[in-house]
Amino acid sequence: MTAMINGYPTESELRARIERQLVWRGATDTVALIWHGYLSALMEWGVIEMDVYERLCTLLRNVGRKELVEQSMDEPLTPELEREIEEAIRKDIR
Repeated sequence: MTAMINGYPTESELRARIERQLVWRGATDTVALIWHGYLSALMEWGVIEMDVYERLCTLLRNVGRKELVEQSMDEPLTPELEREIEEAIRKDIR
């Protein structure tokens, strides 16, 4: 089966979609986790760049960061990396 791609979402389109859902559902953990996963997949497949990913993530609550890093690395966090992530979360609480 061949995928049919009708264009990629732009940063402004993704921003507008996130902002609309935040109006509809609020800045809940569930909304943030779904969007973090979706944006991570777009980044992994080269649809969006890291800087776009980071800008869009600033719209969302800061939840699931450790799990997201584990998923991206496909391995459990080392204690050192877990401490680094915790420190980054404390510095950048959203």
